[in-house]
Amino acid sequence: MANSSNCKHLVKCRFCDSRDLKIALDLGIMPLAGGFLKKEDLSNEYFFPLELQFCVNCYLVQVSCVPDPKILFNEKYFFHSSSTYSLVEHFAKYADVIYNRYLHSKHRPQVLEIGCNDGVLLNPLSKLGCKVIGVDPSSSVTQKINIPDSIIKNNFFTEELSNEIFLETGKIDAITANFSFAHIDNMHDVMKGIVKLIKDDGIFIFELYYLKTIIEEMNYDMIYHEHMSYYSLMTLRIFLSKYGMDIFDIEYFPRIRSGALRVHSKLITNNKFTPSESFLKLYESEIQLGLNTINPFIDYSNKIKKTKNDLLDLIITLKTQGKIIVGYGASGRSTVIMNYCGINQNHIDYIVDDAVEKQGYLTPGNHIEIMTWEQMTEKCTPDYVILFAWSFIDEVLNKRNEFRLAGGKFILPLPTVQIL
Repeated sequence: MANSSNCKHLVKCRFCDSRDLKIALDLGIMPLAGGFLKKEDLSNEYFFPLELQFCVNCYLVQVSCVPDPKILFNEKYFFHSSSTYSLVEHFAKYADVIYNRYLHSKHRPQVLEIGCNDGVLLNPLSKLGCKVIGVDPSSSVTQKINIPDSIIKNNFFTEELSNEIFLETGKIDAITANFSFAHIDNMHDVMKGIVKLIKDDGIFIFELYYLKTIIEEMNYDMIYHEHMSYYSLMTLRIFLSKYGMDIFDIEYFPRIRSGALRVHSKLITNNKFTPSESFLKLYESEIQLGLNTINPFIDYSNKIKKTKNDLLDLIITLKTQGKIIVGYGASGRSTVIMNYCGINQNHIDYIVDDAVEKQGYLTPGNHIEIMTWEQMTEKCTPDYVILFAWSFIDEVLNKRNEFRLAGGKFILPLPTVQIL
């Protein structure tokens, strides 16, 4: 169980230092989303309050309780991007955009990725002729990287580390950070490092979970301690301006991680790029939705409670009919859904995950065994599978089509509860 020494409780905004913070959402006491464990580890499991705060001054939405990053990102951090085909395909196309739009005219351009994971983006960039530099604090993912002439730092990205990188590489042509901005508590330290490394005509391009999508599409399962901040364009623009940077373009990918926003930014002194129509249009939509107020979260909280009740009612009804139910996708998202909804071993028998690294572990909080699809079918033939990995629905349904043809059914827990 966690104690105060393992968690920092925010009393002021991590972006602007304002103390005018309001509770936007309370999901209760939660285990760490990625805290998969063995039976012998059960007595050492961590639980923390999971509450979102809204900054009235700069509109940042942030987790109020920040666990020690050494607890969050350790050797048991299991998310490997390259294990998901849709992400591999996405990042291959992403590399093409970075190279063809910004780097193709440069000789041996240098690209730095903050939070490089297992090299899913660095690999295609390297094949395009870029010198790649990757930074990630988790040794369990960086050890998978095998790119010739690359520089990999198994560490947190800080201003101090940027000084070390500068001595090895000089200024950088393009810096990227993909789904890692949510994971960083001290963003000021990160931005100081970015500004120190980026060339005058360089580009900072990053992807993140988009606050507007999280609200509009009921993605409360994206809210967990590891994701410390949730961004709108309004918030990002205010923050980047503190470091002489601004946004000039955006791209949106509705099928990637249930909605990924790619943000293109530059130094304000770089006049090569002007704000795109897509950026201005999305920025205006945030104002219309009221993301500069706490109001959207009041309605959001009520909708979340409804999906929780709908899912539990369906599971209980099916269990009373003698149906066998399992889960698919042992991820941070499944951890949040199951623990918020109170789903335990009385509701589902097993959790299936295709990532080898997770198999044989227990899920955080409710301690359900994680196994392969083949192991699960040897033990039982489920009638229903709750698709916790619902953001990868097309990939999963295609992979498990035989199960569906035999009469098996999938349950989607979000955005609304439904049986496929």
